[in-house]
Amino acid sequence: MKVVQTTVSPEEHALLVARARRAQRSLKDLLRSIIRSYLTSDDVNADDPFFSLKLKGKKGERGSVEHDVALYGTGE
Repeated sequence: MKVVQTTVSPEEHALLVARARRAQRSLKDLLRSIIRSYLTSDDVNADDPFFSLKLKGKKGERGSVEHDVALYGTGE
């Protein structure tokens, strides 16, 4: 096993401790479970700005071919 260390706010720590107590688990076990769940999740993040793009194409445009330019610009 590897040790991973991070910093959380006092509020986040209190919420994590409370959640662990409710689940009758140690904080360490809860965090391992959260990490495992995150790493095995293939869910789409609805808050990702990519999914809120509303591109309006014109007839004859090659949006499906030149989508990088439409999404990211020309880089100039």
